[in-house]
Amino acid sequence: MKIFTIACFCIFSTIVCKAIEKDSREIKYAAVLAAAALVLFHSVAFVKELISVFEDLFTLSGIDNMYLTILFKSLGICYIVQLASDYCKDCGENALASQVTLAGKLAMLSVSLPLFKAFVEIVKALLI
Repeated sequence: MKIFTIACFCIFSTIVCKAIEKDSREIKYAAVLAAAALVLFHSVAFVKELISVFEDLFTLSGIDNMYLTILFKSLGICYIVQLASDYCKDCGENALASQVTLAGKLAMLSVSLPLFKAFVEIVKALLI
């Protein structure tokens, strides 16, 4: 039911932002950003449920929780970068959108370095 509320809020926000756009594009962009941040904030409830389920699955399977942490950090980076990039594009700043996307890719690479290290250790153990 929460997704229905979020969807209705987004539709209402879009209508309000379109009405505001005639008078002030700057206020419209601020309203869009505020609405997007509010939706992201309320979407955290879904992520909390996912984290709980994945923690249980990882515990049952015996997989290190480090991988779960990397997964959710990466997911968070993706959401934040997508929101920022879309906002920059909406404002007509494609160069900034590209830069935030690049920064997100580098952040994802940085977060996933422990995975690469574990992979190399597994390959090394198999070869020895």
